[in-house]
Amino acid sequence: MNTRKLSLLILIVLVVNLSARANNTKTLSFRTDVTLNGSILPSGFYEISWVSHSPDATVTFVNAGHVMVTAMGKWVDRGAKYKADSLVYTNNPDGSHTLIEIRFAGQKQALVFAGLN
Repeated sequence: MNTRKLSLLILIVLVVNLSARANNTKTLSFRTDVTLNGSILPSGFYEISWVSHSPDATVTFVNAGHVMVTAMGKWVDRGAKYKADSLVYTNNPDGSHTLIEIRFAGQKQALVFAGLN
């Protein structure tokens, strides 16, 4: 294989990988501190990325370039597409919040954490 064809092949592979990653990454704003897997995620902007293992997913939360937590989630069909991105969390008796679900605009599946459905 000549150098030109090899270069083109490498470029195609890179574009496909970047495209696939873009589809599995979303930036969301947390308006309040939440806990996930015992780690506190302070309010702020997070890049959330996932690798699906149908229906399970490994989900990574990055804030300011630092991985804050990686958690196992599960894709759960909710039946209707969401109009907006949203976070679902519990209100704990001590005033803290625990993240239990992430809903993405345009999708009818949600990423659910801690075995909750």
